[in-house]
Amino acid sequence: MEHFNNYPLKTQKYADFLLFKKAFEVVKSKEHLTEAGLRRLISFRASLNKGLPERLKVAFPNIAPVLRPTTPKITLESNKSEFKYWMAGFISGEGCFYVQTSKSKTHKAGISVGLQLIVVQNIRDAYLIESFVQFFGGGSFSIAEKSGIARFTVSKISDIVDNIIPFFEKYPIYGAKAKDFEDFKEASTLIKSKAHLNKEGLDKILLIKSRMNFKRELH
Repeated sequence: MEHFNNYPLKTQKYADFLLFKKAFEVVKSKEHLTEAGLRRLISFRASLNKGLPERLKVAFPNIAPVLRPTTPKITLESNKSEFKYWMAGFISGEGCFYVQTSKSKTHKAGISVGLQLIVVQNIRDAYLIESFVQFFGGGSFSIAEKSGIARFTVSKISDIVDNIIPFFEKYPIYGAKAKDFEDFKEASTLIKSKAHLNKEGLDKILLIKSRMNFKRELH
């Protein structure tokens, strides 16, 4: 807990963390062992993340969620190293390096190939996700109101080669996603050299795609 006191979260999870701290104090003081304390704890739970699951709604039908704390709107400054390291960590957890393929009548091999860096978050963090466009100097931002989703996408090959890949080479991705990034880089080299326009190059890209993201777990 002390770590996140010293290094605050930048998304709406910061509000969840503040509620989590309050809930922790209830448990630490053993207040939750009383009916009033338990109901207070459930009221915190009602405002955390996606709210109360159905079983708790049934068990505690009259619980009023506490007011969620307000979180400051963060402006990501691309010239500050603290934000660069934060971005590397955020993309490690929330980003997706994706090889997109689709049938095409205009391509000799019958398949078009593209690359995308995708970040999808709850619409409540739309302000932050929209700032990624300026931070990376490219990409696009969109909101799907019905599904409540904010989306940042980089698909232009020049943006990927000139901005995205150099950034994450300097500020590395960690965990299993580091392997996806290396595959993403390999695919970008093939596409930049137009190797994907012949069968041999296309087969290499399809092989790369077959081992990325969730498919990697099958190998």
